Amino acid sequence: MSAVLDAFRFLSAVPLPARRGGEDAELAAAVAFFPLVGGVLGGLLVLTDWACGRAFPRVSHFLSAALVLAVYALFSGGLHHDGLMDTADAFWGRRTREQRLRIMKDSRAGALGVTAMALFLLVELAAIYALPAQLTVSSGRFRWAALLAFPVLGRWVMAYMCVRFPYARFEGTGAAMVGKSRARHLALATILAAAILAGCFLFLADVPLLIAVLPLAALAFAEMAGGFFSRSLGGVTGDVIGATGMLAEALALLVMTSRIPALLA
Repeated sequence: MSAVLDAFRFLSAVPLPARRGGEDAELAAAVAFFPLVGGVLGGLLVLTDWACGRAFPRVSHFLSAALVLAVYALFSGGLHHDGLMDTADAFWGRRTREQRLRIMKDSRAGALGVTAMALFLLVELAAIYALPAQLTVSSGRFRWAALLAFPVLGRWVMAYMCVRFPYARFEGTGAAMVGKSRARHLALATILAAAILAGCFLFLADVPLLIAVLPLAALAFAEMAGGFFSRSLGGVTGDVIGATGMLAEALALLVMTSRIPALLA
């Protein structure tokens, strides 16, 4: 239970009692429950979409897309948004490793980071708006399955980055979580993510092949991003982990908005 609470403390703005010390290994165990945090967030997004459909039936999808992004930001406390902006500021242009690490440590957001975030939100807004309520070739609520699935995939990617790649700094907030997380933590995170995705694409929507296609696409993206950051920084930081997770979510949304689900159904 302490590891579950640590996962919510680290990835969300849910008001929880402060952590009372503990070993680094206990904090690293929270990585295993990252997809569970995504599942709770996904449930809130589905509830938001349902409420918009009831309150604003004529324009429900557009308002839902905007409010889904608002609920996402409120739930996460803007943590991952900050990571994406810091990463864009650090890597947009030719800089040394030390300069990039220093920029990501700075709490201020630069013009490049703000521009990257604006473009990212536009893409996600359009993708969520375009999600169909259901596919013509399959039964079930495809839109709700997608809204539940993409936060789970993003946090599973974050767990993968924590285990797969070394930490780029000698110390920092993520040092214990990245440096001490092990394959068993990723295995549990994978089981949780697979269980939630199975619920999405077997019960909410009948597109079982997406249970394999989406994680494989997210994994390939995470591996490429992690390799790039390892070459550039010597490892990963909390900012690049959050940025990679958010970009993987956008990739998943684009896949689910495309013709691919209909072809797989």
